[in-house]
Amino acid sequence: MRRSITVFPKLTDKEVSAIVETGKQYARAFNMASECLINNSSTSKRFLHKVQYERTKEECPSLPTGLIQCARDVAVEAVKNWNVKRTKLRQKHPKKAEMMKRPSMKDKCTMRYDVRTITLRGSQLTFSTCDKRVKTIITIPEFFRERYSPSDGWKLKGANIGINRKGRVFVNLIYECPDHIIEENKDGKIVGLDRGVYNIVTTSEGVHYGAKDVRRVKRKYNYVRSELQEKGTRSAKRRLKAISGCEKRFVHDQNHCISKKLANSDEDVFIYVLEDLSSMNMLRLKGKSNKTMRKWISNWSYSDLELKLTYKCQKNGIKVELVDARYTSRKCSVCKTIDKASRNGNRYTCRHCGSSMHADTNAAINIRDNYITRTQKSGQAAVDQPYGWGARGKPETEPLEKTLTSKPSGSS
Repeated sequence: MRRSITVFPKLTDKEVSAIVETGKQYARAFNMASECLINNSSTSKRFLHKVQYERTKEECPSLPTGLIQCARDVAVEAVKNWNVKRTKLRQKHPKKAEMMKRPSMKDKCTMRYDVRTITLRGSQLTFSTCDKRVKTIITIPEFFRERYSPSDGWKLKGANIGINRKGRVFVNLIYECPDHIIEENKDGKIVGLDRGVYNIVTTSEGVHYGAKDVRRVKRKYNYVRSELQEKGTRSAKRRLKAISGCEKRFVHDQNHCISKKLANSDEDVFIYVLEDLSSMNMLRLKGKSNKTMRKWISNWSYSDLELKLTYKCQKNGIKVELVDARYTSRKCSVCKTIDKASRNGNRYTCRHCGSSMHADTNAAINIRDNYITRTQKSGQAAVDQPYGWGARGKPETEPLEKTLTSKPSGSS
């Protein structure tokens, strides 16, 4: 498990200048490493170190060796990710794949540090720069020190250091702890979760976490941004800078609250099942979505919610599984007939068996049933069978339809 905390150390002008120069040389080392890997069609750290290390030392003479190795590791990861995306895009659009931008880093970059280049002893933080090792006193919040104390196995494994838009140096400390063995509630039930734009999460039990507040805030900031950009005055630019990140922080808070509510559910839950939406962003690259759909996808924070739900459920012994997302919204959860015309807005009325329920609840039930079917086919016993449906298409136990606000009780 990993957790991070961001602090803003108080540094002198000379130390800030040293960090700026370090960032320039770090970016240069990254760009040299990524270019070498792409030209030689390699993603080997050993090969890169053998071929490029001496040249990097000549081009960046004052950059510490530890930071050269950190830049090398980041470059290898970036090239690997670039190769994967390029390979997928080449299958449909070879020309776009050839024009795909190579990984690069600007001078004002965020630098990755490891345990060799950064240390924390008590409240004293030291890290390497091109000039000399900077020593400063930082204050870690009390809640973080209590929750992730060294006595519980949490250790500093690295940090990210950079300069934000306001010109302040930030240090993002990364702590790591081995996964604790938590007793799983195998007698619990399986709950399907459907993520959407109008309802952030809908459970197979019929509980909706609405996105009314999130959509209202997004509309507000979209309107404000468009008005200020059209105005274009100096005060409008200052206002744009002031409100930057407000929408993102609000959405993150909503996801924190919903994921915490699900992870700390009073009901006995063993597994939460989600749709695998990892290929969602590829729809924009492949041209399979119109302008409105691309806008929804870019503003949809489904991945952030999945990440927060995973690590919060892990602490409580709840598993988070993924299933294929195809046809979950078009399939009837009663008779399993796939019919696109049966869905009308937020209502799903099957034209084959006549069952009717909320479309998101129907999708959540299908997600859960897909996981149970996959588990049975793999030879494993299903942990909890879904509530039964009668032969006439009537459920023996209807899911209780409840709608919650997008910000349930409890802080993040």
